Amino acid sequence: MSQPTCGAPTKAGGTCRAFVPPGRTACVSHDPSMAAMVKAAQIKGGTAAAKLRLLQGKRLRLDSPAALARFMSGLIQDVMAGTLDVDTAKVVVYAVSVQRQVVEHAEKAELEKRLVEVERLLAQRRPA
Repeated sequence: MSQPTCGAPTKAGGTCRAFVPPGRTACVSHDPSMAAMVKAAQIKGGTAAAKLRLLQGKRLRLDSPAALARFMSGLIQDVMAGTLDVDTAKVVVYAVSVQRQVVEHAEKAELEKRLVEVERLLAQRRPA
């Protein structure tokens, strides 16, 4: 048995094909009794999108411990000022933790590469 669809007119002039929840006559978007809930969800979604845009404006090169420290400092200030909510900050702090491990791994690999080159040069200088 298929679930019924809404059928209400859309802004584009077509017919809504969204599913109708059980016990309702229209989809969530077209049910007048759900208007307040829909509006609240739209506001929440817009707020989350704005916070993501705010973070995108802060894209920096986070490829060194010093850069990560500067970024974390700004992040802490944003949370304290209330311009970034705590839940978003928690996710970013986790991402910075992962990035720190990536940076440390890259630095270690670069150091090992340089050490191999130094050892190679020293071996060339030694008399046979």
